[in-house]
Amino acid sequence: MKKQIRMPITLIALLLLLISLTSATVSAASYDAQNQDTNKTWGSLINQFQASQGLGQSQKHSLKDKVIVIDPGHGGSDTGAIGPNNVTEKTVTLAIARDLRKLLSEEGATVIMTRTSDRDVAYKGTSDIDELQARVDIANQANADLFISIHTDAFTEYASGTATYFYPGSNDALASLVQSSMVGQLKLYDRGFHPNDYYVLKYTNMPAILTEVAFISNPKEEKLLINRSFDKKVAVGIYNGIKKYFLAL
Repeated sequence: MKKQIRMPITLIALLLLLISLTSATVSAASYDAQNQDTNKTWGSLINQFQASQGLGQSQKHSLKDKVIVIDPGHGGSDTGAIGPNNVTEKTVTLAIARDLRKLLSEEGATVIMTRTSDRDVAYKGTSDIDELQARVDIANQANADLFISIHTDAFTEYASGTATYFYPGSNDALASLVQSSMVGQLKLYDRGFHPNDYYVLKYTNMPAILTEVAFISNPKEEKLLINRSFDKKVAVGIYNGIKKYFLAL
């Protein structure tokens, strides 16, 4: 039989109390880390952008008087692509669009969303053409400065990465800047920026881009797309690209 070590009861009680307090502190720290104010994350990301551009808080280039239309892809009767775990494109694009609206509005821009909830833009059960035209009409009638359409891509479970599209023959500056800024934030495979005759790019009267943030058909990227921190990084990436675009004008 091993020799037993005996300690006074008061000492044991003190040790148990210390262990309990330490455990509680660790648990609280873990909780705070998981539930921290996401505005702190945004602030850090935006401050990094300002520093990279040599901008102080008082020197930020304002987006005041800029009208920017944000188009969350799909919605309502059109789910868009559906991931392997049933995440819908229409849900992801709306979450990112709301985050982007917040950032742009705080910078002074007038932001118009083609939809602010899970609905068809034209009418319930609308045709594809009427739905797309309704989105184009919103931007053209507002005489917007920019049109930003947000989507997720879908192909095989192995396809991955981020891409941005612009209309053939139009200036690719916005697409280039937003693409590089998103890739810098998301660290996903860079699929580049390319011309494409998507309806909303073809018929809008202002500089317009369509972003394919990530592949919802890829299980790993689908999981990222429902992570709120990731969505906010997408929004910050697009926001940074827009800021760079106006700074270059």
